[in-house]
Amino acid sequence: FRELIEILAISRNQKLPQPGEESQILELLIQRDAEFQELMKLAVDQGKIHHEMQLLEKVVEKRDNDIQQLQKQLKEAEHILATAVYQAKEKLKSIEKARKG
Repeated sequence: FRELIEILAISRNQKLPQPGEESQILELLIQRDAEFQELMKLAVDQGKIHHEMQLLEKVVEKRDNDIQQLQKQLKEAEHILATAVYQAKEKLKSIEKARKG
């Protein structure tokens, strides 16, 4: 935009402006404005996508924490069950000894 404005200012300062030069500059300015608007739309879209990604990352982090908690609870349950099975086997052994004795 600055280049186009500088060219426009230079052409106005010249004593003999070339025919059609101002309309060409105006067309270039309109074209650049359209490109700029397109880039701005793209930037807004990317901002929305970035925001959605951040929200999804938070959801994933929460799910990871939930999974870690469940894994911890499963390990605790496994330990309790293993202890209960060991104690049951020991009781069965003692019952067998009592019957034999």
